[in-house]
Amino acid sequence: MKIKKGFLLCPVMGKTMAISTGELEKTFPGMIKMNETAADIWRWIDEGKEPEEIYPLYAETYGLDADQARSEVDMVVGKMAEAGVLE
Repeated sequence: MKIKKGFLLCPVMGKTMAISTGELEKTFPGMIKMNETAADIWRWIDEGKEPEEIYPLYAETYGLDADQARSEVDMVVGKMAEAGVLE
């Protein structure tokens, strides 16, 4: 799993945005606004981590138990997949 090429993650007015660039703009015009937790998951995926590697990072970063971390990460990854962000 990885983020499609062409997204640029950047801060915009206190929020984290993923902005489509280059050729990607033709099929994915616009940007995605995300909260801090979703931005962390995005970054970890962009670093090449799989969900199984992200669950403990997320749990530790946000002080959650393993089940809650898995549930939240899976929800964000699912929304990213639905939006067409992942390959």
